[in-house]
Amino acid sequence: MSDSVENGARPSFPGGFFSRLAGIVISPKKVFSQVDSGAPWWEPWVWASLVYMIVGYLMAPVQLRLFRLREGQMPQEEFDRAIETMQSFPIKYLGIISAPLTTLIVAVIFALVSYIAVSGLAERSSFKKHLTICLWGTVVWWLGVLVSTVVVRLKGIEQIRTVRDAAAPFGPAAFVSDANRIWFALLSTLDVFALWFYVLVVMGVVHVFRLSGRSAVLVVIPIWLVYVLFELIGARMAGLQ
Repeated sequence: MSDSVENGARPSFPGGFFSRLAGIVISPKKVFSQVDSGAPWWEPWVWASLVYMIVGYLMAPVQLRLFRLREGQMPQEEFDRAIETMQSFPIKYLGIISAPLTTLIVAVIFALVSYIAVSGLAERSSFKKHLTICLWGTVVWWLGVLVSTVVVRLKGIEQIRTVRDAAAPFGPAAFVSDANRIWFALLSTLDVFALWFYVLVVMGVVHVFRLSGRSAVLVVIPIWLVYVLFELIGARMAGLQ
């Protein structure tokens, strides 16, 4: 045991806050080794929150455009009031303001539904470490959302004519037509960034909890099912069904 641990000092983690962000992309095993040693859970939460804040800022005009497409579906006076509300503070910046809470809630849900498998399959388990693994995975997941949002914005807000146009999937959902909304929602859970997220969780639980690859896949299945549920709820709320 090191002197720092014997003396009760907090362990140090080489690389630090910024290099671990790069590490989760180029060398995730090193990051998960530090997670196993007690690296702070709040670091990936901060990164996920920052990414989602950017998403919230970029998505505000997209959400406004989507709502404008509903003109004529409600009384004009009510529609005008809704537009004015969406452009006011704090509603206009709600995505930015809510980013820290949203990213944490999503990660906690993923961690809770999958920790049942971890605790049942691993000889030793820690919810805090598992949450940290899920948080690092969601950093990549939110990066995917950011990239998709940037693509939509680069195409131009005026090009958005349906809810489908407000997304730029990097996977099989890109080949689904507007007539297959439910399939679009389901296949969105299998895009490049989502698969990357699942792989990171598998690598994390294998490295930290010493699970086999097959057992680690069982841990990811509940996460995927919850993600599917999120997408289906989002599809219904957006009026896709």
